[in-house]
Amino acid sequence: MKIDGLALLVAGVCGLMITILALGPFGGGLGPLLLVLCFWVALVQGGVAVVATCDLVNARWIASVKPQLLALTPLLLLLSLLFLLLWPHLPQYPWSPMGGRYLNPDFFMGRNLVALLLTFAAALAYVSAAHRESGRRQSLAVIYLFLFVSCQSLVAFDWVMSLEYPWYSSLFGIYFFIEALYAGLAVAGLLFCWRLRRAERGQGQLREHLRDLAALIFGFCILWGGLFFAQYVLLWYGNLPEETGYILRRTSATPYLQMSWLFLGCNFLVPFLGLLSARVKNSPALLGSICLVILFGILVERLLYILPVLPISPLAGLTQFVLFGLAFIVAVRRPSAGAANKADL
Repeated sequence: MKIDGLALLVAGVCGLMITILALGPFGGGLGPLLLVLCFWVALVQGGVAVVATCDLVNARWIASVKPQLLALTPLLLLLSLLFLLLWPHLPQYPWSPMGGRYLNPDFFMGRNLVALLLTFAAALAYVSAAHRESGRRQSLAVIYLFLFVSCQSLVAFDWVMSLEYPWYSSLFGIYFFIEALYAGLAVAGLLFCWRLRRAERGQGQLREHLRDLAALIFGFCILWGGLFFAQYVLLWYGNLPEETGYILRRTSATPYLQMSWLFLGCNFLVPFLGLLSARVKNSPALLGSICLVILFGILVERLLYILPVLPISPLAGLTQFVLFGLAFIVAVRRPSAGAANKADL
C-alpha cells in the first residue's frame, strides 16, 4: 500500500509532540493520554472495520469513501506506539500494587501491545489486498475483524474497566466494539457530506448511497441503545453493591449526572429521532450534523469512564486530543492517489 508522504510526516510529528507532552511535567498523567487513546482507537479501528465489513457483504455505498477510511491504517501503528506511553503511569491503576497473574504491568502492556500491532498488521495486509482487488481480501477482512473485536475487547476490559477494579461487566467488550463500528459509520457519514459538496458527477448515486448509510447509522443507533440498556438493567436488577457502585459514581453528583444524560442523548436520542425523518436521511448537512453529535457523545462517554477515577488536565487533554485529530484529518483528506482515482471511476 502506498502511503501519502505528507500524511505520514504529519502523523510522525504529531506523535512526537504527544510523546513530549505526555512524558513532560505538564502532561497531566494517565488521564489525558488514556482519553486520547480510548477515543481515537475506536474511530481509527472502527473506520477500517466498516470497510472490511462492507467488503464481506459487497455493500456498494462504501466505494465513495473507502480510500479515505483505509487511509487511516498508518494511524494504527501510531496508536500502538503511543500506547507505550502508558507504561510509566500504570501505578495509577488500582490493581497495580496487587501483582495478580492477569492484572500485572508487564502482562498488561504485553498483551495489549501485541493486540494493537497484530491489528495494524492485519489492516495493512487487508488494505494492500483491497487496493489490488485481490481475491484474498475477504479472508483478510475476516482476520482483521477478528483482531479488531479482540483488541476493542481488551480496550474495554483492560484500559477502562480495570480502572474500577474489582468492578466488572461481561457485556463491556461487546459494547466497545459495537460502539467502535458506530463511530466508524459516523466518520463515514462526515466523509460522505464532504464528498457530496465536492462532487460534480454521480450526485444521484452518491445520494442513494447516503440513504443507505443513514439507514445503517439508524440501525446501529438502536443496537447501541439495546446494548446500553441490557448492561444497565442487569446491574440495576442485580442491585449488588460491588456492581451498582460504578453507576452511582456517575449519576449521583454534578457534573457526572449531566454528562450521563448528554452522551445518552447524543448517542441514542438525537440520531434515533432525527433519522426517523426521510428528509434528514436525504440531507448531507443534517446527516453530517447527526454524525458529529454521535462522535461528540462517544467523547463525552469516554470522559465519563475516566473522570471519576483519574483527573484530566483540560489543557493537556485538549492539546493531545487536537494533535492526534490533526493527524486523523490529514490522513482522511490525503488517501493514496491510486485508490482515490478508483473511487472516482
